This record gives sequence, structure tokens and C-alpha cells, in this order.
Amino acid sequence: MPRLTTSAPTADRKLVKGLNEGDEAALAALYDEYGERLYDYVLSMSGDEKAAADIVHDAFIDACRRAPRMRDHLYLSSWLYGAARRRCIRRGRPKVLFWDREGEFSDAPFLDRADDGDAPDRPQSDELHDLLRASLSRLEPVDQEVMLLTHRHGLRAARLGATLGLSARRAAARVRRTRAQLDAAVQREIGRAGRECAAAARTAEESRSAAIPVLAARAPAPPEEAPPAEPSRGPWWRFQRRGEVSPVDPAIELHAAGCDDCRARARVTAAALLGRAPAPVLPAALRHRVMHTATDPELAGYRADIAARGGTLTPSGLPSQPDVPSPFTRRWLFTGGGMVGALAAALVVVFVMGPGIGDGTLSWPPFRTHPQPSITQERPEGQGHGRGAPHGPGGGAQARPGQPPPDPQTHEKNQERPEDPAQTPQRPPPSSNLPKPPGVLVVNPAKVEMYGTKTAQVSLAAKSGPVSWTAMTSSNQLILSQMQGGMPEDGTTSLTITLRTALIGLPGQGTLTFTDSEGAPHEVKVVWGATLL
Repeated sequence: MPRLTTSAPTADRKLVKGLNEGDEAALAALYDEYGERLYDYVLSMSGDEKAAADIVHDAFIDACRRAPRMRDHLYLSSWLYGAARRRCIRRGRPKVLFWDREGEFSDAPFLDRADDGDAPDRPQSDELHDLLRASLSRLEPVDQEVMLLTHRHGLRAARLGATLGLSARRAAARVRRTRAQLDAAVQREIGRAGRECAAAARTAEESRSAAIPVLAARAPAPPEEAPPAEPSRGPWWRFQRRGEVSPVDPAIELHAAGCDDCRARARVTAAALLGRAPAPVLPAALRHRVMHTATDPELAGYRADIAARGGTLTPSGLPSQPDVPSPFTRRWLFTGGGMVGALAAALVVVFVMGPGIGDGTLSWPPFRTHPQPSITQERPEGQGHGRGAPHGPGGGAQARPGQPPPDPQTHEKNQERPEDPAQTPQRPPPSSNLPKPPGVLVVNPAKVEMYGTKTAQVSLAAKSGPVSWTAMTSSNQLILSQMQGGMPEDGTTSLTITLRTALIGLPGQGTLTFTDSEGAPHEVKVVWGATLL
């Protein structure tokens, strides 16, 4: 197997420049440099050899078209790993990373494979496979991937963060935290395997002792020649890091000190497990397939389709990851959350305080439904008991505020009156100075809709004579430009209705009541919608 080394920065820049110029030799060098690494990474993430070959093929074709868009050409390896990672996650992330169970653990790390390495003293491959899988199963899938890229593919914090869509500081913190978790998981699995080995050895020793026949009873030994007492098998305690306490059996420690398998197992580390795990064999036909797809003019549409399936790029020109939100998304979520919170607070304030905020004194409850008191004027002399005046229960005219009660009226208008001239009231002679009879008040329109505006107009007209009128509103949100007045015959008046709201106005409705000089009411229904500012 060829030796793998981390590419130099100058080599990455030359490769990106060659890809930008369409150089076939640059693509061939790029495949020779990163082909085996990407195939190993994708196969560990997917567990399917055919799917891994397809993903590696698409990642290189995508790199030919979009990798030169990177802002920093030193992150070529991060671009390739990120393009392959996006396709793996879209396909489905496994719970535990995959390695071929039939493969043997190597004598050297994955990036430093060489034929001149001495075989270290290590456990069997089957036991190492079990130890690696059991340790990784204690981590989250994303943390397993972090350890794979760190310990097996040698990505530092900056390039690892660019691959995962994180900053270098967050990537370094995640590596430290995940490495501590993986080391603890490996030590727990080593301890479990040591206990099983000690139990198996004890069982074998007891079976051998039971098979030896007792030939003769031995005489009791003198006190000075008695064998030393066995150490107590009670639980001893050993203090680990961060205050953790774990029981240690002295018999297990005694067994581990004399067992070659336990000593070899104790030297195993998480970095060695990941770095020396079996490496897959890169398909020989994959290189020809990549070069043919990238250079055939008839496959231009196919290359464009592969690049389109690769997703969007970040502002730095790297492939965006589906499990990491973009910085623009996080920014808009933060801004939108603040705006929604402010709007909710404003709605609560408006609902609680209502339109009473704009008054000189704060009123409660904010939305009053009873009519506001209106200023009334004295009626002209001779207009108190005209037609259309409302009558009370007793048949008399109702008294208005501030006026003396009207004279009672009887229903004996058609009865015969005495012909005594002394008792007949004297009628005044006709004169041209008598006031004209009151007219009729006409209000237009009967319904006013205020949607998207805070002002409206209503007109008053006098027909068949002069009219005096007063007005009142059913809600303190409705304000009239004039609350009383008078008009000559055939005169008109235009009034302005103003809707008073707070910061945010809620939909509602109210009534304007116009009363003429005869006491006849004329109602105008006002409907308004929600308003802002």
C-alpha cells in the first residue's frame, strides 16, 4: 500500500490553480493525493462499497467545477471532505462507523502506512474490532466522525472546522471534549475485558484443581510453616480523574500483572485503534471513471448535474453542511426572534392599557362601551313640542337635561270646547316675525368603514327648515370635529371622524348618534380595522 502524507500548502495551491485552468494532469494529481483518503472516509461513514465509490466520484467531479471558488486555497482537503460528507449525510448517517471485520489492524497509522514497520505487541484483530466498536457506540454519530477525522485523517482544528462547518475555536473545543469521552470509553471497555479474562482464568484454574485426585490427606502444617493468607477480596477503591470512584479487585490486578493479553490490551489507546483500523482497497477502475467523466465533452450536462446536487457553498466557498445552519440563518433567526418578542410585548401592552394611553388620565377598563356625555344647547323658543318629539310613558314629552319639564298634554283635542268668549284664549294676530317651523336633519352615510385610515367624513343637511343638532359617541376611540351646531334651511355641514388608537390598534366598531332639535335620533355605524402606529 502506498504511503500517505499530508499535502503541502504549495501543492494544494497548484492543484487548485490547475483545476481552474482545466488541466487534466491537475485532476489526476488531485485524485492520486486524496482518492484513497476520501474512499476510506466515505466507506467508514456509509458501509457500502458501491455507494462509497459513487460519492468519491461525484466529489472529485464537483471539485473540478467549484473548488477554485474557495476564498483560501489552503483548505482544499477540507473542501473535498466537506463535499463527500454532505453526500454521506444526505444518504443517511450510521449509528456506528464501519470497518471490515475481516481486515487486519495495521502496524502503522493510516496516513503513515509503510512496509518496514515492526509488528507491535497488540491483541488479536477480533478483540480490537470488538473494543473499537464498543467504544465508538458510546459516542454520538457526530462525535465519532470528529474522532475519525482527527485521529485517522489528521485534520487539525482549522481544517476540521472548515469541513464540519464550524469555527476553529469550536472545532478545537469539540475535539478536546470528544477525545476525553472516547478515552474514558476505551478504558471502560479494557477494564471490562480484563475482568472477563480474569474470570475465565479463575474458572479454568478451579476446573483443573477439581480434576486432580486427592491422594492422601496432608498433615496440618506447623504454624511457622503455614502458607501466607490470601489477600482480602473485599472491594478496594481507586480514585480516578474528576472525583470518579471505581472499585478495583486485587485479584484482577494480580491477574493483569501476569497475563500477557491483559498487558497488551492495557497499552491500547483510542488514537491507535482509529489510526490502525483496517484500510479498504481503492477500486482500480474508479480513477479511470473520474478522469473520463471530467474530460469527455459529451458529459458536460452530467457534470453540471453532479455539481448542482452538491448543494450551496458558504461565503468562504466551502460546501455547506446540512446539519449546520448557515450564519445568515442564525442571524435572521436571532433578529426575527427579537422582533417577534418586541411585537408580542407591544400587543400585551396595548391589550392591557388600550387607547387610554393617549388620554390625559389613564382609564380602566380601556375600552368603554357607554356613550360619552355631550354638550346640549337650549332649544329655540317655540321648538320644544314640535312634531317628532319623543313622549314618555304618561303621554307627555320627555324633559331634556337642563330644561324645565314641558307642559302636560291631553288627548282631548277633538272634544268640544266652551263657546264662552271669556274662556276662549285670544290668538295672536299673524305676524311675519314668527320663527319658522323646524326642519328635518339628514345624515349621510349611515355606515362608515375605516380600513387602513384613521379619518373619515360624515355630512349633515337641513331640509324644510332650520335644524340644530347635538352628537355623542359610543366609544372614546371615536372623536368628532364638532359635537353640536345648527344649520339654516337647506344648509349642510361636513364633520370629520378621527379614530384614536395607541401604538397598535385592534379592530372594533362604534356608533355616532346625532339628535336634531325635535329629539329624533339618527345613528351612524362606524367600523374600523387593525392599525399600526
